[in-house]
Amino acid sequence: MIEKRILMVGPVDFSMDNAPKVHFSNLAKEFSNLGHKVSCIIYSAETKATDTGIKNVEIAFTPNPLRGNLLFRVFKYLILVPVILRIFLRFKPTIVYFRFSPPAFLYLLILNLLKIFSFNFKIILEFNDWVSEERAIQGERKLKVKLIDFLQLKSIIFADYVRVVTSGIKDKLYSLGADCSKIVVIGNGTDINHFIPMDKREAKKKIGLDPNLLYVGFIGIFSVWQGLDNLLISIPEVLRRKKNVRFILVGDGPEMIKIRKKVADFKNKEVILTGIVKYVLTNNYINAFDVGVAPKRPNITIGYSPLKVRDYAACGVPIVTTKISGLEFVEEKDIGILVSPDDPQDLSKAIIKLIENKALRSKMGRKGRKLAEERFSWKNVAAEILNIVEN
Repeated sequence: MIEKRILMVGPVDFSMDNAPKVHFSNLAKEFSNLGHKVSCIIYSAETKATDTGIKNVEIAFTPNPLRGNLLFRVFKYLILVPVILRIFLRFKPTIVYFRFSPPAFLYLLILNLLKIFSFNFKIILEFNDWVSEERAIQGERKLKVKLIDFLQLKSIIFADYVRVVTSGIKDKLYSLGADCSKIVVIGNGTDINHFIPMDKREAKKKIGLDPNLLYVGFIGIFSVWQGLDNLLISIPEVLRRKKNVRFILVGDGPEMIKIRKKVADFKNKEVILTGIVKYVLTNNYINAFDVGVAPKRPNITIGYSPLKVRDYAACGVPIVTTKISGLEFVEEKDIGILVSPDDPQDLSKAIIKLIENKALRSKMGRKGRKLAEERFSWKNVAAEILNIVEN
């Protein structure tokens, strides 16, 4: 294998324990573990911490444009241009890997100009979502949504390869007239060395839960597309049928105020809100779940490749999630149950089915762990991405 020099650029703040950080850092780590030289450009952390936890990877921090007023943010986005050029000229990458954000259009355009001067490198552009759809759901202004839509579509012109995490994104690009010959579907992964099955009673004790009860759990950002409102509607029926069940929601986000109000209607800690937990503790929390739920909404047309579903699988936790694009493997591989979108009754039935059948939970959990080891490790994902360039 020929050693590659990989420059990674991403809109990531490592002071936040969120999906972009987990995604970006694990890819960087596995590119390095595969024997390649890796340099990363990321946003400065609010805490000014410089320990990213990634060994043998060079990290450059830039002013964080996610903070401050509009003019200051634009200025910081522009500052990133000379930073990218300086590191590019010093590092001389053979691959530049971009996690898309709207300003990436400008950076990709500038990097393509370097090819005029005989620089030999390939650009891989990652689409982890369709940004304008999420912004529209969040209530962003229509003009801004259209601009983001335009930038994401046109950025493909400046990439040699486009890695999308769901087939739905590829289908969308095809419908918009994009050159699909450069597009490859490679889903997200999970850290199979961090997420490891453990004894459920022990996991529950570690986080202060009653080991004699069964827990249905969710972990992730509390955003509208997660479908937590449907989960909360389904809970009373589960509690009516199963007195030994409790629900635990791990995380925080824009929907927290609404969720907290609805949770207040429950009693005796039937629904527990933990708030944000450190990534290092997430294995304990997921292993405390007897059933892991991801009740995704169907609002986003491109489907999902959620980290949490793969994390559940890696921990050997059976899954209940939604029958939408990108999640078909849950049922195909028999690691969980798919339910109808926006159907709390179907959701409660699936949860009850797993709660009532310990053998089924165990079987699905074993298959989930096996699938995670074989297909979902970040090492496998990194190798698939680099294979794009080899072919």
